Amino acid sequence: MSSTKTLLATIGLTVAFTSGCSSDAEVESFGPPTGSSSAEIRVIHLSADAPSVDIYVNGADKAVSALAFAEGTDFLQVPSGTYSFNIAPAGSSADASVLDIDGLMLEAGRSYTAVAFDDVANLQALALEEDLSPPPSGDIRVRAIHVASGVGEVDIWNIPEDGSPAPLYTDVGFGAVGEYLELPAAPYTVGFDVDEDAVPDLVFEIPELPAGTIANLFAVNDGSVHLLAQLADDTVVRNDPMM
Repeated sequence: MSSTKTLLATIGLTVAFTSGCSSDAEVESFGPPTGSSSAEIRVIHLSADAPSVDIYVNGADKAVSALAFAEGTDFLQVPSGTYSFNIAPAGSSADASVLDIDGLMLEAGRSYTAVAFDDVANLQALALEEDLSPPPSGDIRVRAIHVASGVGEVDIWNIPEDGSPAPLYTDVGFGAVGEYLELPAAPYTVGFDVDEDAVPDLVFEIPELPAGTIANLFAVNDGSVHLLAQLADDTVVRNDPMM
């Protein structure tokens, strides 16, 4: 699986999803929008054993308050430029940061998602550049991102109703980010093979998403492996494997 450009080291939806909610976190502006010279960024918390967090910008300004596991923010428009971010337990201060992100360049006219993941003792971050341009007519745009702690490389298969399964991604390592896939808007069954025997160990039913949907599909482990679909706003929707 090839990785997208990573700027740091290191699906309305149908009732087939078990839950979906918007974030209760508070998001603050840390700079006025500046039109063509602005960028936009959002954050998602995917460290299952970490508490709710506050996020500080450039060591001082609080941008996000009380962001809990499996919650994401909407996009926040900011002046383009280079930023540092400090992630600290909610209610503390930037000095209590458990993850520092330094020198993140947010380029004008571009959109980014910052992802905090892994267990709290090994907290990591990714910054993903988003393609929010409209997908081709009748299509959706999705990509898979492996942040399921304790799970090694996986292959991800499309399992059609008729015909043979076909790989969507192969050899997906922990922390890896898949290239976008533009697919017809339709229901899909996807299988995760975690032991390289070409037999899916986990199978997920993904309902038909409206044409034009753009989503990040995160594989997450909070004691059970499941998918979290991050939509274009602050909605994050959980999808559990079939029993």
